[in-house]
Amino acid sequence: MTESETQEAKEVVATSKPSRSSRLYVQSGPLLAWTIIYSILGAVIFALASLIPMPFVMAWLFRFGIVPATAVIAVAGAIRGPVAGFLTGYLGTLIYDMISAGVVVTMTVPAAAWGILGLIVGLTRYDFTKGRSLAKLSVMSVVAYVVALVILLLIGLRVEIYPTLAAMVFFLVPMLTAGIPSVFLLSPIYARAWYIFTVKARPSQLVP
Repeated sequence: MTESETQEAKEVVATSKPSRSSRLYVQSGPLLAWTIIYSILGAVIFALASLIPMPFVMAWLFRFGIVPATAVIAVAGAIRGPVAGFLTGYLGTLIYDMISAGVVVTMTVPAAAWGILGLIVGLTRYDFTKGRSLAKLSVMSVVAYVVALVILLLIGLRVEIYPTLAAMVFFLVPMLTAGIPSVFLLSPIYARAWYIFTVKARPSQLVP
């Protein structure tokens, strides 16, 4: 291949790469509509999954069990980008709070923390056909989950004035031991299942 051909190939690759803004999926009316649809669907699934009691075992302060709902937020961000990920976590938490308790907690600030989980995961692209990319999704889901918990902890300490030791021991530790394995294991499983379903049912929605 000549030098000019090599340069031309590089230019083609560069121009074929999607822009960072395209990851938001809000550039046009149809993209925005589908992003909203994915967000609402993800929020409803998250809220309903959160209402299902899951068995767990407490060993001192450690909580061992699976929390299937949390991974829904991460996968919404992985599938449809940071906007959908944020809205899924935010709206899903509000729906769950209204159904389970009938109130919105602390002016929806905790809901925004769960939205940030989906937003962080949605900042990166994933290929649901490749194991390495699914592993990246697992790692990003754990990172985003820990960030969300830190924000919730700060809200409890600064806004709701929880005692520091109580917040660390009775909130942070159980949430970490139950949530980290859940998002690490379930996020790639959910994403892969969604990909297989979409390939068969609506392949046009596998947008880059």
